[in-house]
Amino acid sequence: MSKWRVVFSKMGMGKYISHLDLLRCFTRAIQRSGLPVVYSQGFNPHQKMTFSLPLPIGVTSECETVDIQFEDGLTSAEIQEKLNQNLPMDMKVLAVHEPTAKAADIVSAEYQMGAMTAGVVEKDALRKFFGSGEVLVTKKTKKKGEKQINLMDYLHAWEVEEVAEDGFKLRVVLDAGGERNLKPDILASAMGDFLENNDVSDWEIHRRKIFWKDEKGVQRIFD
Repeated sequence: MSKWRVVFSKMGMGKYISHLDLLRCFTRAIQRSGLPVVYSQGFNPHQKMTFSLPLPIGVTSECETVDIQFEDGLTSAEIQEKLNQNLPMDMKVLAVHEPTAKAADIVSAEYQMGAMTAGVVEKDALRKFFGSGEVLVTKKTKKKGEKQINLMDYLHAWEVEEVAEDGFKLRVVLDAGGERNLKPDILASAMGDFLENNDVSDWEIHRRKIFWKDEKGVQRIFD
């Protein structure tokens, strides 16, 4: 058996595919492709695959990964070609290789976030938001239900990429992974409240990169 990491994108209407439906998409694509996938044992066998970091609905991405176990004898090129022949049109396998880092090592993710506005939002207003030091929001957790957090504690980096007459684009790096995680839509909602006079709407969010931390504490791109 061999474990392969499949790097893929979700674009266009693919952003509306839920995590459960994504699992079904790959399961069916593998079945149609005829690739010799490994199944679990027991009363309800299933294909052995693990997605590294679930993507929120409504967010596009160019850096999604899933680890799949196949029988020996396949090449990365063969897996990539056959999956792309059977996946939905808005999903595309970009690379296939052997895994290096583990999903448990993921610490953050980079997003591009763009929004439409009723008028020009000055860069100073955006800087004021990110420089405020404290933005309290409500975050849902599995163990404690809802709790109030300071959004800025989950923010690693930010940059104003573009300001236009009817909107703006940002680059942000947020905590992501099993230990700490902040969904970008929470940031979008908080910014909308802060810029309420500008009528912020129609957010487009795209995940660009995922980062993991090695044993020396150095952050690297997860792929």
